[in-house]
Amino acid sequence: MEDYNLLMETLEKSGKVTTIHPMLYAGLLNDIFEALPKWTRKAEEEILKLEKTLKREGLKTYDVDVEENLWELDSLGADASSCPLPIGMMNVAFISAMAFREGSDPIIMRDLITASHEKMGKREFKFFYQVQAEALIPVASIEHIKTHGKPGCVVIDGPLSASLLIRKVPYRRGLSHEVYQSMQNKAYQLIRLRDQLIELCYKMRIPIFSVVKRCTSKHFLAWYGLKDICPYTDQFIFHQLLDYGQRTASISISKAIEKQGAETYARFNDIYGFYIKTSKNPLTPPIRVEYPEYLVGMEEWIAKYVLTTSLTTYDAEFDGLPKAICIVHKDAKITKTIMREIYKRAVTKILEENINPKLLGSLWGFFT
Repeated sequence: MEDYNLLMETLEKSGKVTTIHPMLYAGLLNDIFEALPKWTRKAEEEILKLEKTLKREGLKTYDVDVEENLWELDSLGADASSCPLPIGMMNVAFISAMAFREGSDPIIMRDLITASHEKMGKREFKFFYQVQAEALIPVASIEHIKTHGKPGCVVIDGPLSASLLIRKVPYRRGLSHEVYQSMQNKAYQLIRLRDQLIELCYKMRIPIFSVVKRCTSKHFLAWYGLKDICPYTDQFIFHQLLDYGQRTASISISKAIEKQGAETYARFNDIYGFYIKTSKNPLTPPIRVEYPEYLVGMEEWIAKYVLTTSLTTYDAEFDGLPKAICIVHKDAKITKTIMREIYKRAVTKILEENINPKLLGSLWGFFT
C-alpha cells in the first residue's frame, strides 16, 4: 500500500496521472467561475444593507490593542478529539481530551465508545461520541488545576454555551425513547461539567473563556431581531464587517439562545460572547469568544489576550487561534491518519493471535 501511494504521488507530480477526468474537471471549474461572481455581488449588496441595520439596532465595534506581556501568561489550554473506528460489527469511536499548560505535564483522558447498529444510526452515534468527547474537556481541565495549581487563565476549544446540544439532539422516526433519552442525558451532562469548571474558576478567580472557530449560529442576528430576514451566519457577516484587531460588542449568548426558542435552564452563570478578527488573512474568518457572566467588564482584557497570543500561520487549521489552543489541538487531535495506523496495528495483532480477520472487516471507503 505504501509503495502504491508513493508511485501515485510521483505520477501525479509529473502530470501523468489525474484524479478526475479532464472534461469533468473543466466543467466543474467553469461552473464555479460563473457562479462565484454572482454570489459575491449579491452578498455584498445584502451585507451593506445589513451593516446599516445592525448599527441602527445598536451594534458597536471596538479596536483591540496587542499587549505583548500577555504572550507569557501561564495559560491552561484544553481541547477534545474523536474519531470512529472502521469496524463493521458495531459503532466504535475513540475519544480523547487534553489539558496542558507549558511547564507542566498534560492531563490526558481517553475512552472507547461503542453502540450497536441496531440501537444507533451513524448520525446519532456521531452526536453521542462527540458530546462525550467534549465532556472530557472540563474534566481534564479541573484535574489539571487540582494537580498543578492555579493557571493565569483557562482557554478551551469550543463553546461554553449549549444551544446546539439543547435544540438539536438528533431524532429520527423509529429511534427508541431509551436511546434518545441517553443522548439527551449526555448533552445535559456536558452542560453540568462545563458549569463545574466555570464554578471552580470563579472560586479561584481564574479567567476562563472559550474559542469557537466554526460558527454556524445566528445568535447575534437573533439578539438584534434580524435572524429571520438574513440568510447568513453571524460569522460570515462579521467576516465582512471586522478588520484585523477589531471586535464586536458583547451580547448574552444565553439570552440569544432563549430568543431562538431553546428551553430555559439553570446554569451557574449566563454565557456572554463577542466576535474578534485575529488573523490578517482575508480568508480566515473571525472567531467567537465566549465567557461566563462573572467576567463581564473584563472583555477588553480577554480580547487583548486572544489577539496577542493568536498565531499567524499558513496552516488554516491554526491561523488566528490563541497559542494555548493551538498547542493542545496539535497534540490531542486523533486524525484519520493516526486511526488508520492504529487499525493496521490492531489487525496485525489479531492475525498474530490467529483470530479471524474478517471479523474486523473495515467499512467501505474508510481508507480512501
